[in-house]
This record gives sequence, C-alpha cells and structure tokens, in this order.
Amino acid sequence: MNNPMQRRKWILGIHGRTAGTTLALALLLGLVAVAAPSARAQTFEAPGAGTGALQGTIGVSINTAGVVTGIYYDASYVAHGFVRAANGTITDFDAPNAGTGLNQGTFPTSINTAGVIAGMYSDGNNVYHGFVRATDGKITQFDVAGEGSGKHQGVQGPLSINTAGTVTGAYKDGSDLYHGFVRTAKGAITTFDDPQAGTAIYQGTKPISINTAGVITGAYSDSSYLYHGFVRAADGTITDFDTPDAGGTGKYKGLGNGTEPLSINTAGVIAGNYTDSSGVRHGFVRAANGTITEFNVPGDDTAGISINTAGAIVGAYGNSFTLLSGFVRTAKGAITTFSIPTAAAGMLVGGTGGFSINTAGKITGAYSDASYMFHGFVLAPTTTTLKSSPNPSTYGQAVTFTAAVTSKAGAPPDGETVSFMNGTTVLGTGTLSGGSASFTTSTLPVGTKAITAAYGGDSSFIGSTSKAVKQVVKVGPELISIFVSPVDALIGISASVQFAAYGTYSDGSSQVITSSATWNSSNTGVATIVSGGLATGITVGTTTITATSGDVSGGATLTVN
Repeated sequence: MNNPMQRRKWILGIHGRTAGTTLALALLLGLVAVAAPSARAQTFEAPGAGTGALQGTIGVSINTAGVVTGIYYDASYVAHGFVRAANGTITDFDAPNAGTGLNQGTFPTSINTAGVIAGMYSDGNNVYHGFVRATDGKITQFDVAGEGSGKHQGVQGPLSINTAGTVTGAYKDGSDLYHGFVRTAKGAITTFDDPQAGTAIYQGTKPISINTAGVITGAYSDSSYLYHGFVRAADGTITDFDTPDAGGTGKYKGLGNGTEPLSINTAGVIAGNYTDSSGVRHGFVRAANGTITEFNVPGDDTAGISINTAGAIVGAYGNSFTLLSGFVRTAKGAITTFSIPTAAAGMLVGGTGGFSINTAGKITGAYSDASYMFHGFVLAPTTTTLKSSPNPSTYGQAVTFTAAVTSKAGAPPDGETVSFMNGTTVLGTGTLSGGSASFTTSTLPVGTKAITAAYGGDSSFIGSTSKAVKQVVKVGPELISIFVSPVDALIGISASVQFAAYGTYSDGSSQVITSSATWNSSNTGVATIVSGGLATGITVGTTTITATSGDVSGGATLTVN
C-alpha cells in the first residue's frame, strides 16, 4: 500500500491500545495488531519466534555491555521478552501474569547498564501492568495508584530505566487519560502531570526517557491533541518546549503531531522528532541549555530515536513509500545511513529501523524481510582511515590510496567494497582484505583534491567514511631535450644494438626515459627498432634513430655494413 500515512505508522505510530510513543513500541505493538484479523555483530532470531508475516524478533534496547533486550512474537502473535548476551546467547522470559491471547504478552522496553530490564505486560483481560526484571531473572510486577482497570488501561509502558534502576513511563486511568510516573529501584512511585496537558480522553502526559541524573523527557498532548515536549528535572520542575518549525493538527487517536522527544542522554541532550505544518516528520536535537537543532536525512520522514553519551543519534527515515532505512548522526551532525541487505518492503511498510545506540556506538533494531517477518540485529560501528602515497605527486604520476576499516568487533569480511571519492565523484573502488583496500590512479588533475574513502557496511557493520586526505598534484618539470646513446652506431646485417634515451628537464634534473619514449627508424629497410630501443640491421645503409616523448625528440645515426 503506497500510502505515506501507513509508512509513518511504522516509523512513528502510536498504538491505539497502548498509546506508546516510542518508535520501537509503536512498531512492536502497532503492526501486529493491524495484521491480526529485519563477538561480531549479526542478525539474530529468538528461538521461539514465529516465522509468519509480522511475527519474529525485534531488538529494542542495548546497554553499555552490548546486552540487548527486545520482543519476539510467536506463531500465535503472543509477545515474549528476551535478553541477548554480548556473546549471542538468547534467554527468553515472560512476566508471570502475562496473557497468552492474541497481541497479549510481555513487552520489554529498556535495559540499563547493570542489565536490569523494564517493560510492561498485557494480562488476559488486556489490562497493562509494569515490570522490572533483575539480572538474576527475578521479575517484579507493579501498578500505579490511580490507573484504570479496563481494557487497554493500566501501566502503558515503563519506557526507560536508568543506571540507578529508576523507571519512568505513563499510565492510563479509568477515563483513558495519560499520566506520568517515576518508580525508584526500591519501588516508591511518584506520579506527575505536565500543567499544560489536556484532560480529555487520550490526552495527558507521556514520559519517554530518563537519564542517570533522573532527568526525564517526554511529551504531553494538549487540549487539541497536539504534542509538545517537556523536561522534568530530578526535583520535579517541568519545562515545556517545542521545536521552532513544529506544526500540524492534533489528532484524537493514532499518530501524534507536534514535538515528540524520545531519548535523553547523561548530559541532558534530547533527541526526537517533530512534524511540520505539512505533516512531514523531521529529527531534532535539544541541547541541555535549550538550543534546538533540526535535521533531516534524505527522504520524507526522519525520526531520531535514541541518543548515547557521545551525542550520537540512531533512528529511521523513509526513503520510499514502503521502505525504511536506518541512520546514525554524530554529535557534529555527520549522518551515515544503513540498511540490512536482506531488508524488504512490508505489507504496510518495511525495511530497517535502528532503535537504540549504546556508549560504544553499537546499534540494535529490527528489519523486515520479503516475507514480512521481523529479525533483530546488532550493528558494530566502524572507523575508516585513509592514506595516500606519494603526496604530493606530479601530474601523471601513479598515486595509491589505501583505506583501513577497523571495528572493535573485528575487521569486516574480505571481499567487501570501499569506494574512493573525490567529493561526490567515485574515482574507483578497492576490495577489502584483512581490513584494508587500495586503489591506484594516475589521472588526478593538477591541484589539491579532498579524497575520502567510504565503506558501505553490511548486516554486521555500520558503514563509515574517512576524513578527507588533501592530495596535492603538482605540475611536473618540463622535458626540454632528449639525448640518445650511442650517438653513432655501426652494426652488421642481422646484428642488433641497444639504444638508450636520457631526458633533461626544466628544473635541471635528468632521468632515463628509454622504456617510455617512442622509438622510430627513418629507414626501416636499413634497420628496424622496437619499443625499448633495440635496433636490428636489415641491409647495408644508414638510418636515423629517433626517441620521442611528447613534443620533444632526440636522434642518433645507425650504419649497417
């Protein structure tokens, strides 16, 4: 279905039952509900995951140690939680009272540095509750005072857990109004509302992310169902904000328009997305001092989803009506896109989505294949460096560019390609071997060229581009004369003699040019000469032997007797 609204539901949809506002939660819950009547990093499957359309495995959150938590849907579209260790071992789990019906089950949403997981579960009556899973596997379930007990009410997702084990999230009351909460590691719960939040059905306050200092970011829906961002300090003070170009019309249910923060890092920097007045979604970064920078990846929808301590943001963007790709944006604004090679368009929308990035730059997320099945992945960051030799070079001289692609997960596989670029122009490509690839050219024009090497990445590694190497190509000294030796040569018929050519240049230098010069005999009936300067007598007589390079020539006399 080539419908932009359907594509945005995959990126930024808010499930009608749960009203979760993170991209990951929207993907996990929203698509399956619609369907009911994508050591070394690699793709992975939870052992119990179903293999049908809109079933499978989805990586949601990754911690500093590279441990991933996420969700898999079994063959009956029941959700289960899993933990994937850094070595690839997967352990699945369920909250004790999780329902086993269609679209019920266990939904982990965040993992902290210690490996403690927060999430929610849907019981057999489709009421939602929170849980925290300790590193030993013990699961503590909890509810928030004031939450509703009706269908799709309750704790609508502890969406984030920080290093101290403090959880933030939202709950829906009996009137289907959203409120925020903070739960300490000891279980004490504080509820809160943004003062500007609407008070009608499906309006209210929706915390999304909490950092190590206990600062929370999220969004509230106003009386017109338009979203606005907020920051809640550890002391409870709330500051509201909007991106400068945020717009659109609020909606009763479904997609949120306006400003939607999705993640906050240790420094208090926030990443998220907003819609403009035309309903197109863009990414943004809000510094701790309140300065907001908007950004876009080529495509018509951009969602910044997770930000790490270095300020790197991972997310997803739409580059066609039904296909998404992931991206990483550095703190300085450089954007690298990525897509799992086997990702494909889905029933409504498919492709690759990056949902979480850890301090080392590792990313977890999901992609959908051609059968509409979901697969988890972990991508390792790479670094590409570039060297050239010689530098400076002279015009026409062969220059070799060598790129090294490295990663903490090891070198990318041999045989993958590195492109060598002059601006946006591909000069040539090299093939990786042991993490290195080379390209040689002698056609660089005179001047200074900014050359880069770009590694495109694969299903295990994120692509990277090197810093530019300034290759200086100088005009070479001009050839002004050629001396041919011997000057006078005498040979017999069928005998041979080797001539040599010596070039003298405008800078006073000289060099042997025998192999590069063009050789000629003025009378091939007397003697012939081949490339490299070897002459052979044919019959008695005299001929002139000439060596030429460009417009410069030099000669000698050959006599055959």
